[in-house]
Amino acid sequence: MSNQGEEDDYVQNDSAKWAKNAYGQKTGKFSKEESETVRKAVEEFCTLKEISVARLCSECDHKAELKGAWMEIAKQLPHRSVQSVYRHGLRQLHPFKRGAWTDEECELLVNLVQRTGKKWASIQQKLNRSADSCRDKYREMNDDYVRGRWKENETETLKKLIRDHLDADPNADIKMLGKMVENEGIKIPWSIISKRMGKRSRLSCFKKWQKMTGLYAASDPYKKAIAADKQPQDVDDVKAGHAAATNVAVAAAAHLAVLPNPVPPSHQQTTDYDTFLLSELAQLNVTRASEINWDLIRLEGAEERWNELVEEWQTSNVIDDSILSMPLSEIAQFMLERKTPAQRAAETVEAVDLPPPEALSTREV
Repeated sequence: MSNQGEEDDYVQNDSAKWAKNAYGQKTGKFSKEESETVRKAVEEFCTLKEISVARLCSECDHKAELKGAWMEIAKQLPHRSVQSVYRHGLRQLHPFKRGAWTDEECELLVNLVQRTGKKWASIQQKLNRSADSCRDKYREMNDDYVRGRWKENETETLKKLIRDHLDADPNADIKMLGKMVENEGIKIPWSIISKRMGKRSRLSCFKKWQKMTGLYAASDPYKKAIAADKQPQDVDDVKAGHAAATNVAVAAAAHLAVLPNPVPPSHQQTTDYDTFLLSELAQLNVTRASEINWDLIRLEGAEERWNELVEEWQTSNVIDDSILSMPLSEIAQFMLERKTPAQRAAETVEAVDLPPPEALSTREV
């Protein structure tokens, strides 16, 4: 086949090119051939590392020999995301229990969530049920929150809570407040808002905010891509705006490079701050947050922001919870890959696009 050589070359690409793989490419059910490819890739990796398939598919503490395992395995299917290969591999090869849940299992699930929080990757080991299954069952059982259409009094309560948090006029237009929040990179504490609402989850409050304002939160990975799709732009304008943003970013990066202490960028909670943070974390090759010297990141609030990102992505279902059992650097790489070229092209001067960390050492000042 004429394309085979190109695909082989693609599989051998370095990690920088691998980071561009899969998103926006093939999705949906795995074919028999793909399933067989995953199975063989897993077996070959385990043979090479001298570990059992069961250990690879169930290990949560990620010993040194397991770092980057699924990144390597997924290279055999260059048109599938690492995440999808990981999930498919677990479902295909892990000896998780399937079928109806017993009352005892349901009770244990509730107790584990109460003790440890929604750490599905850890809970799956104690229940011998997949992280997906544990998460879905808990959501099915959890009646703490109201779902469905918002009542008028709920909507008004949410508006009041948001206005109070922003110290805004009680009658301030909610759409104008939305623009202010977006333009100034303000972060609304949805967990606190949810608690004060009483019966609405943080995600439900967040989605209602989006609907009321027609905007997307600064931390939403799809914000700029959606905006770009809805608002056609002149190509030259996009290039000019992106070039200007890059120039500002270079100056900001150079400034950060010479300062001895952590310094917050001008829009700390925007996706651009997150891009720089995730780029750094992805290159550290660490398994857990405890292995990181956060002072060396030189971004104010880096550790706190990382924890927020994990919580936001987990709550918004952008990634599957089982991915959070992978090494921290690989999780950061996943998050970074979600920032598509379309999003980058749509960014403006107001949203400073910090370059990847390697640019700091190679850029001429």
